[in-house]
Amino acid sequence: ADEALLTGESTPVPRSVGSAVTAGSYNLQSPVEVLVEGTGGQTRFAQIVALMESASLQKPRLAQLADRIARPFLVAVLAAATLAAVYWWPSDPGHALMVAVAVLIVTCPCALSLATPVAMLTAAGTLARHGMLVRNLQGLEALAGVDTIVFDKTGTLTRDGMALQAVHTAPGWTQQQALGLAAALARGSMHPASRAVVAAAGAAAAARDPRWVVTDLREEAGQGLVATVTDTLAAAQPARQVRLGSAHHARVQADTSASVLQVVLSEQHADGAVSELARFDLVEDLRAEAPVVVAALQQGGVAVHLLSGDRAGAVQRVAQEAGIAQAQGECTPQGKLAALQALQAGGHRVAMVGDGLNDGPVLAGAHVSFAFGRAVPLAQSQADFVVLGDSLALVPQTVLLARRTLRVVRQNLWWAAGYNALCVPLAV
Repeated sequence: ADEALLTGESTPVPRSVGSAVTAGSYNLQSPVEVLVEGTGGQTRFAQIVALMESASLQKPRLAQLADRIARPFLVAVLAAATLAAVYWWPSDPGHALMVAVAVLIVTCPCALSLATPVAMLTAAGTLARHGMLVRNLQGLEALAGVDTIVFDKTGTLTRDGMALQAVHTAPGWTQQQALGLAAALARGSMHPASRAVVAAAGAAAAARDPRWVVTDLREEAGQGLVATVTDTLAAAQPARQVRLGSAHHARVQADTSASVLQVVLSEQHADGAVSELARFDLVEDLRAEAPVVVAALQQGGVAVHLLSGDRAGAVQRVAQEAGIAQAQGECTPQGKLAALQALQAGGHRVAMVGDGLNDGPVLAGAHVSFAFGRAVPLAQSQADFVVLGDSLALVPQTVLLARRTLRVVRQNLWWAAGYNALCVPLAV
């Protein structure tokens, strides 16, 4: 079962008879019969939604400040018009009415009220043309003050699926031969590791390499593949029994020092002996622009953190490749939210970039949040920005534009304040 959508764990997990499976996970192999033990509010899905709702109720400080300023400003404008009318009424009631109207006219439409949305809408239009959808204009204002950005790993810093990093072959075997044989077996499986092997072997192998004739292909759930293989280039040789999967499945010694996922290709002989043919190192494919994006954010004074539900070793590897010093793995949705709230309690203004359902609570709880366009709708609904394309480079570009927009807003507010300071007394 692939539970990445709910846990962030990129490696599929085996689920045997009697074990629990989670609604929202993706069944990669054979059909299963399940017993429903919880519905509605008892499901993992409902728990995550409830966590998101509680986090979204906590408004950022900028939103609270805007709410506090709006009402007093309106009261001040009405009070100024009323006081002006009261002042002029004893001498000339008609003139008093004209003065009150003049005060309302010079303050409506209010320059102070227009100063922010005009700049925000202009920035939002610019971002939309570059593939960044702004769902919340206030997010631009919050983003300008962000000093920390937290990234999810799977599907955000890394691309979907796995990639082949290295091939280690036994004497007498070339990498191309080993990949061709492995792909002949792997094309019959939907396992992410199998798909990565097929993709690495190329279109020819994926389209059925004519050298290898595979029969009696079987897949052992969570372990690997076993099949009878005939080599058409050596017709005199008997058919082989070939295994592809974990070291245990391939019946060879596991490499405990390996920091990546290893898929082993082995041959089992008639006398029971097993010979290892090749090992394939599989890793998640880090986005090419990720190190550049992290460096650009750090140069702009933004600290970068990594929070993921994946294994600690995989998280540390991706963090090292991307240039991120602060990384934490094996995080639950609650753990991510707790880590985010700890940063906020330390006085940091935090932005979150994620794409999975397990990122929903932390997206809702962050001061400002980004979700990729392929993210699940529930995650998008809690994000201030949605990246319509597939480029992380839009994140630092948006940060820079938000800062520039806030500078423009401040200039507009000073001009508006000066205009009102001059025109309101003249109207009175």
